[in-house]
Amino acid sequence: MKQTIKATQIRSSFAEIINRVVYGGEEFIVERQGIPVVFITKVPKVEKQNNKVSPHTFLSNLNKYVLKDAPKDLAKNHDKYIWER
Repeated sequence: MKQTIKATQIRSSFAEIINRVVYGGEEFIVERQGIPVVFITKVPKVEKQNNKVSPHTFLSNLNKYVLKDAPKDLAKNHDKYIWER
């Protein structure tokens, strides 16, 4: 479940938030001045090669995130759109 949290709360409890994401599977939407600016979620498990993450695997996992109804003015109005997996 996604929870909304203020940027000032992240600053004071960053380690706790990271642990809740990693171990509890929680997700957070961070707001600055009432506007959602960041989404914190756990990175999907990736394959390792010689203690390193394969760039191909990492990028292919990131590629699963798409922008719903992507507009031409994305860079200008990026905060108005919803990312889905």
